[in-house]
Amino acid sequence: MLSVFCWQGHLLSQPEFDQHLNYKELQALLQEGIDEPNLRKQALAWYHWAYYDELQTGMSDSAFQYLGRSADKFLKANDSTSYERVRADLADRMIRRGLFDEAFRIYNEALEYYQNTDNLYMETHILARLNRGYLQKGDTVSALEFKKKFMAKNETLRDTILDILVLEDEIEKLRKAHNYRGARHISFRALQLAELKNNSELINWAQFSIADNCRLDRDYTTALKYYHKAEHSGPTEAMRRDIYHGLSETYALIDSLPQAHHYAIRYAQLGDTLLDRGRLASIQQLALRFDSREKKAQIALLRERNDAAQSTARQQRLGLATLGVTFCALLLATFFIVRDYRHRLHTNKVISTQSEALNQQKITELEDKLKIETMQSMLVGQESERRRIAQDLHDSVGGLLAATKIQVEKLSGKNGKLAQNPDLLKIKTMLDNTVAETRHIARNMQPNTLLQFGLATAIRDLTSHFRGEGMPSIAFQQFGDFSNLEHNMALNCYRIVQELLQNSLKHAQASEILVQISCQDHQLELLVEDDGIGYAIDEVKKGMGTDNIAHRVKFLKGEYNIQSAPGQGTSTLITIPLS
Repeated sequence: MLSVFCWQGHLLSQPEFDQHLNYKELQALLQEGIDEPNLRKQALAWYHWAYYDELQTGMSDSAFQYLGRSADKFLKANDSTSYERVRADLADRMIRRGLFDEAFRIYNEALEYYQNTDNLYMETHILARLNRGYLQKGDTVSALEFKKKFMAKNETLRDTILDILVLEDEIEKLRKAHNYRGARHISFRALQLAELKNNSELINWAQFSIADNCRLDRDYTTALKYYHKAEHSGPTEAMRRDIYHGLSETYALIDSLPQAHHYAIRYAQLGDTLLDRGRLASIQQLALRFDSREKKAQIALLRERNDAAQSTARQQRLGLATLGVTFCALLLATFFIVRDYRHRLHTNKVISTQSEALNQQKITELEDKLKIETMQSMLVGQESERRRIAQDLHDSVGGLLAATKIQVEKLSGKNGKLAQNPDLLKIKTMLDNTVAETRHIARNMQPNTLLQFGLATAIRDLTSHFRGEGMPSIAFQQFGDFSNLEHNMALNCYRIVQELLQNSLKHAQASEILVQISCQDHQLELLVEDDGIGYAIDEVKKGMGTDNIAHRVKFLKGEYNIQSAPGQGTSTLITIPLS
């Protein structure tokens, strides 16, 4: 948890980065950057948007894309300091994905830049990142080397954040050694440093660390105290979920079942997508225990009242005492019969609902399978027809054009006067243009580069065909390895990018187009973005090309997201699972 705070909230040497913007402020900053236009403001807006989205959803996929845009804008704005800083943030997410070599390369480039520019603050923090990266990789020798370096630099810098980072490493080592008492003492030292820094996020983390270590050390009173402090000190959603879990565990350990049940429910509601079956089962078990104890207390109370009634009845009349006992027995029997009947009704209702849901799910799966098979047949037919037409263009039309060109050349060679004839020269020019256009059409219908070199090279080749005078600037970016991509998926992805690029060239009136493909974490992403005139998505009628893209995305079980508005360009993101 601390590493998240250090990297995301405090590794910033520029004040403009060290801000927490809400949704409206983010929109206003991005719009201001577009209206001026100011590339640096746009880059800063995308940077803050990455962290806003990551904190809201808890996922870093979109943040990875937004940081890439931010770095690209800073590079175009010639702001090298900010560019290297954003790239280092990208490297942090590569570490989380296990892309250690690429992340270390970016870290070292940033380290060299900050050393050359005498930026002690950023140099020290990049060394700390390298230490943490090698620790996560399991290379303790390299991690220790970089730890010594950043601690030596920090003697001059005296950055409290890095001091807390060192304490975090000590806490982790003590926890692994089950020395929870030592870990809690160091957590108190971390809290003192965080309070001196007056950093709410670090204070919140330190309070949670104290509570968690106290719970493991069986000091439940102190644990509850600091869990509640952490709960009321403005934690993030992810931290709040961990706090609820700790409170539920601690209350359960001291046998305070109502509070344990309360926080277990709040924990489940806040993080239900991250809970596994074991935790759900434990919550249900806790609820059953609480419910059973409550009912036992009610039965005991009824028995006490019954005993009192019997005692009073014996003092008055023996017959009334007998009647009272009989009445209580009937009451208890009725209670259990009604409870059993309601339980059976509930069970039957649940079984009926589940059976109906399963049947509906099977129907939906069959419909989806039929749609996918239909789309697959349609796409296979399209590609087969494209191959046939491309072959006919190459073998038949191309051959006829070549033969015609040879005949024209022979005719001009036989008669020297004809060689300079303007009409014949026009015919030769038209033949050359027709041959070139035929080859271009055949290549677009059946891209040989895709078969020979793969998706990344094919798309790079595709973008190169549209570069020239009067054409927009097209930038191509590639992240990840595409060598093992299955041909059918690669072909569909190529067609999607081809259609999106042609749409931008036809309609966007853009000066810059970005084509970006990335392959990581069992997921393939295609991004085509332009700075053109944009359009109102709900008001524009979809054409055949757009429908074709949608069919291909649905066939690949992907997601199709378009962001556009008049005057603000168009951004299309396709996300496709690889497994």
